[in-house]
Amino acid sequence: QFMSTNASDMVWDFYSTADELEVNPGAVNQMIFIAHNPTNRPMSAQAIPSITPAEAAAYFHKTECFCFTQQVLQPGERIEMPVRFIVDRDLPASVKHLTLAYTLFDITARHPPVAHAAVQDVQGAR
Repeated sequence: QFMSTNASDMVWDFYSTADELEVNPGAVNQMIFIAHNPTNRPMSAQAIPSITPAEAAAYFHKTECFCFTQQVLQPGERIEMPVRFIVDRDLPASVKHLTLAYTLFDITARHPPVAHAAVQDVQGAR
């Protein structure tokens, strides 16, 4: 199961493209999350993951995740963000259901994004 929530000060639209996915332990799985910045300003965000039940976390391995890096979206920008993962074959048989949840935080004040126009000006000057 996949869940996505915004921290209290985050205004982005943020959700997974499906609520659930049946997985085969040992196989590579993927889910796409969507983020959209509906504001008129560039913003930076960081997603923080959690796994439940807690005992399953040791058996859940992300090989690619948007949570590994900060996300910068320009005004009105929408992106697809994949998470690729493997559920270990040694997952206890008693665990039948996992939930991967993300909370998205606005980190714009701590990590101001660069607007596209400014980046293009710098690149064009080279």
